[in-house]
Amino acid sequence: MSPDDPDDTRRTDQNGAWDAFALVVSGVAVWGGVGWLVSEWLNSRVFLVLGLLVGMGAALYLVWVRYGKP
Repeated sequence: MSPDDPDDTRRTDQNGAWDAFALVVSGVAVWGGVGWLVSEWLNSRVFLVLGLLVGMGAALYLVWVRYGKP
């Protein structure tokens, strides 16, 4: 394929979108899991919510740093 092939550009864009989606899902899953474990340990659901929020915020920040800058 040549560098100017539109299919190659679309494939690269799709890979970036899937990478961003994976970052968001994994950030929420990992930090939500940590929050859930701490919540179970301390009998307080506050840490589950905090873990989910931290995971989402960190994941969105990583997506912005990786893909948002030109």
